[in-house]
Amino acid sequence: MRLEAINQKQKDNVHVASILDVRRPTYGGLYIVRTRVTVGKTQKYYPTGAEMTVDEWLRMPKAKDPQLAETRRSIEASSQVIYNAVKQLCELNAFSFERLNILLGKGNQQTVNAMFEAKIKELTDADKLGTAEYYQGSLNAFICFKCGKWCERKEMQKCNKNEIELTFQEVSAEQMQRFEQEALAHGYSKTTIGMRIRAMRTICNMALGKGIMRPSDYCFKKGAQNSYVIKKTNSRRMALNLTEIKVIADAAIDENGKNRRMSRDLFLFSFWANGLNFADLVRLKWSDYNRKTNEFTFLREKTKNTAMEDMYISFPMFPRMKSIIEEWGNPISADSYVFPFLKGGESSKDIIRLTKNITYVVNSNLKKLIKQINSQLSEDEQLPEDISSYTARHSYATILAHKRVPESYIGFALGHSRKSVTDSYIEAYSVEDRKQYNGLLQF
Repeated sequence: MRLEAINQKQKDNVHVASILDVRRPTYGGLYIVRTRVTVGKTQKYYPTGAEMTVDEWLRMPKAKDPQLAETRRSIEASSQVIYNAVKQLCELNAFSFERLNILLGKGNQQTVNAMFEAKIKELTDADKLGTAEYYQGSLNAFICFKCGKWCERKEMQKCNKNEIELTFQEVSAEQMQRFEQEALAHGYSKTTIGMRIRAMRTICNMALGKGIMRPSDYCFKKGAQNSYVIKKTNSRRMALNLTEIKVIADAAIDENGKNRRMSRDLFLFSFWANGLNFADLVRLKWSDYNRKTNEFTFLREKTKNTAMEDMYISFPMFPRMKSIIEEWGNPISADSYVFPFLKGGESSKDIIRLTKNITYVVNSNLKKLIKQINSQLSEDEQLPEDISSYTARHSYATILAHKRVPESYIGFALGHSRKSVTDSYIEAYSVEDRKQYNGLLQF
């Protein structure tokens, strides 16, 4: 469908016009009015904040209806702002879309996409690449929801995300509910869905603070009518008991299984080292080691930029841990890492990529090892097959809790600032525990 553009202006070879974008309707069945800037075959679209039907667009140029006339004036003003910026750049013989965006200020953060992208850039510039990736993943998920095609991660990179824009008016309780249902249907876990929606809530809070989003459109306000409540989800239960950990530790791996042995040993080291995250394991240095106390003390990577005060974690080194380091690690040296994955001088981006690769290799080898172990066990004795490097952390917390170790110590050892976070790591009581404790009431 081709509709006539309005507010058409030109400066040199740059054309500016207001158009009704009928390529894709909003959730409410309306179409977004955009200011289109064209240079040769390249076109960029800037939202005006207006949405309407095709019939309203056709009537608008001569409309006497007060509301439609007001919308027309708003669209004209939005178009004029962009034309003025185009004119200024053309007169300096310096037009480019990048300069236009800068001149318009803050990347024109009128859409959800633009606000997400500004947040991602801010985090990237601050070297908080993991958090930037968290927001990028959330933006990608909502773009998938908007376009109706839920891409795999590799396919998402081929999408033209610039053509799929989300407005803050579309972030409603009804749409968040739909997003949750569709994401579940496409294989997202409840935990991941909660993470994606929490990122959206942060973006909406930012837009609210900047006056970009109307308070009446905000759907995350607790207790308000038609509000959306982000559901709390329990962490996936993945803890092993000490007997199962011992089965993994004692499993025979032939000489050709070097990668499998190393993956198993790194898993065990993580388990004995307070459930050490692999992000911290690869960064662990000999300068963190105290010979006198035979302990490592380090600042947890995940919380070093977010906690109110630095939280140091300490764990003692026992003989089997020392053997693992002797097998796979570096000799003691004040300047070296404990494990040889990093050499020093790597960028944060390189370290994150390397950590992901190591984690992938370890998880892949652990799954193969579990299949090997289970092939030699009866069905009742078999270990769960979906274990990963993170199983070590949950197992550490759960086993200590079931041995009546104070939760205050477990939280300290894991580097948690709140008891509620520690609780999510501790698995519910086992069948044996329930039988033992309830058995005390029998007579």
